[in-house]
Amino acid sequence: MKQKEKYNVLSVIKRMLAYMWKQDRAQFARIACYTVVAAIYPFMAVILPKLAIGILEQGGADAVKNLVMAMGIYLLAAGSLAVGMNYLKSYIETRNMRIRLLYLAGQSKKLQRMDYCYHEDAKFLETYDKGMNAGNNNANGIEGLYNKLSQLPAKFLTLLGMVILAGALSPLLLVSLVLHVLVIMWTSKRTHDYEYSKKEQVSKANRRINYYQKTSQDFSYGKDIRIFNLRKRIMDNYQEEINAAVKLQRMIRNREYLLGLLGIATLLLTNALIYGTLVWRVLGGMPVSSFTMYVTMTTSLMALMLDFGKDLSFIWNEGEYVNDFYRLLDAPLVAEGEKTMEDVMIGGTHKSLEIVFDHVTFRYPGTEKNVFTDLNFTIHAGERLAIVGVNGAGKSTLVKLMTGLFAPTEGHIYINGVDLTEMKKEELYQLYSAVFQDVNILAFPIRENVACKSENVDDARVQTALDKVGLWKKVEGFEKGLDQMMLKVIDEDGTDFSGGERQKLSIARGLYKDAPMVIMDEPTAALDALAEAEIYENFSSLVEGKTAVYISHRLASTRFCDKIALFDADGLEEYGSHEELMERKGKYYEMFVIQGKYYQEATA
Repeated sequence: MKQKEKYNVLSVIKRMLAYMWKQDRAQFARIACYTVVAAIYPFMAVILPKLAIGILEQGGADAVKNLVMAMGIYLLAAGSLAVGMNYLKSYIETRNMRIRLLYLAGQSKKLQRMDYCYHEDAKFLETYDKGMNAGNNNANGIEGLYNKLSQLPAKFLTLLGMVILAGALSPLLLVSLVLHVLVIMWTSKRTHDYEYSKKEQVSKANRRINYYQKTSQDFSYGKDIRIFNLRKRIMDNYQEEINAAVKLQRMIRNREYLLGLLGIATLLLTNALIYGTLVWRVLGGMPVSSFTMYVTMTTSLMALMLDFGKDLSFIWNEGEYVNDFYRLLDAPLVAEGEKTMEDVMIGGTHKSLEIVFDHVTFRYPGTEKNVFTDLNFTIHAGERLAIVGVNGAGKSTLVKLMTGLFAPTEGHIYINGVDLTEMKKEELYQLYSAVFQDVNILAFPIRENVACKSENVDDARVQTALDKVGLWKKVEGFEKGLDQMMLKVIDEDGTDFSGGERQKLSIARGLYKDAPMVIMDEPTAALDALAEAEIYENFSSLVEGKTAVYISHRLASTRFCDKIALFDADGLEEYGSHEELMERKGKYYEMFVIQGKYYQEATA
C-alpha cells in the first residue's frame, strides 16, 4: 500500500493567502473589519444577564426605567453589530466564492493542457479525485477553507477574552475546558485520518455509482435497455455498488462514533466542574448577576472552544484535500520539448509532413500487452495513406501516437526528421486537421463550431468548408445563418444536427483549419453509402498537397489513396498500393472482395 504523503497545513494556508492577496487585496481589509465587529458581538450576550439582573438587584424607584433604557441601548448596539457582522460575512464569502472560481479556471486550464494520456488513466483520475473536487462546492475544500480562515481571527480574539475571564474564576475550570476541546480535536483528526486513508476506495465507489446512475438516466441507452432487457442487469449492478458504498461509509461512521464517546465523557466532566464551581462561589457570596454572567460566559466559552477546535480540525482536514488540489496544479502533466512548427516545416518550404515510425513499441499505461511491437513504417510527405484492419488492430491508437496524444513506450516517431517528443504540444497539434468518428459539438454558433475560434473568423472560408461537405444549404436556411447557436444548453433556440450532419460538420472543421496533415478516423461511419461517396468526391480537395491518413473499416475509400497499410493483431501485416495488395491476394484482397460486394449493392 502506498504510504500517505505528509503535508504542511501552514504551507497550504500561506499559499492560499498569497493567492487571495494576488486576486483581491481588499479582502484582507474586509476581514479586518469583520474581525473587530465579530469579536465584540459575543460579549454582548454575556453582559446582558449581569446588566439586567444587576439593575434589578439595585432596586429603587427608577429600576424599571433604568432597565428599559439599558435594554434599549443594548439592543441598538447589539443590533448594529449584528447587521454589520452579517453584511461583512456575506460579502466576504461572496468574494471567497469568486476566488474559488478563479482557482477552478486555473484547474480547467491545467486539465485541458495536460497530456491526453491522463484522460484515459483511471488510476490518475482516482488518485486526484479529491483534489479535483476541492473546488466544486461552497462548504468544503478551497472556499470552505477560505471562509473558516476569514472567521478564525474574530473567534480567536473572543476566545482569548473569555479564557482570561474564565481563568480568573477558576484555573481548574479553564483546564477542563481546554482538555475537552483537545479531546474533540484529537477525535476529529483521528476520524479524518481514517476517512482520508479510505479516500481512494470512496472515490472508486463513487465513480462506479456515478456510472450506473448516468447510464440508468441517459436516454441514449433507452433503446438498448428496452430491446435487450438490460434494466435488471443495470439496476442489480447499481444496487450492488450502492451496498458496497454504504458498507464503506458505515465503517467510517462507526469509527467516528466510537471516538466520539470519549468526547461525551469529557463534556460531562466539564459541565460538572462548571456548575460545581459556580454554585460554590454563590454559596460564598457571589451576586446572582455575576452567577448568571459566568454561567452564560462559560457555556458560551465551551461552545466557542468547541467551534474553534472544529474550525482548526476543518482547516487541517480540508487543507489536506486542498493540498491534493495544489499537487494537481503543480504536477508536471505536460511532457514536451521546445521545437516549433517552423522547425518541422523547415522554414515553411514544406507544405506536408513525413511521419516515420522507428522501432516503435507501445502499450497503454497500466497494461502489459503491447498494441504495437517494434513497428517500422513511413508515411511519406504528400502521400494519401489508408489504414485498414479489423477492430482492435490498433488503428485509432496509431492516430494517437502520430498526433502526440500518447508517446511511444519504446522507439521514436519523427515528423520531417524531428522527434515528436521534442516539440511543444500546442505547436504539434497545429500540424493536424483531424476528423474523428466521435464528433463533439459545442454550444457555440455554427461559425465558431467550424472555425474553432471566436475572433478573426473568415466567414467565406467557413461557407466554403460547409459547402464542400454538403451543409451550406441547411445552414443558409437558418434565420441567423452562421450565427445560429448549436445545442439547447446555452440557448433554448439552439439547433442540433443528425449523426451524419455532425460528422460533416467535423470534416468542415478540418477543411477550415487547413493544416499540413489530414487525419480522418472513421469520418463517414454515420453516413450512408451515397453521402459517403459525396464526401469522397471532395476528399481530393481536402488533402491536395498534404499528407493524408484515412482510417476506415470500409475499404471502398482505399481507391482514393496512394498506399494502404493493413493492421491486424500482430501489427503491420500488409503495405502497398491497392493494385499491389490485390495482386498479392492476402488479407486485404479477402476483405476488399467481401466488402466490395456489399458496397456495390448499397450504391446500386
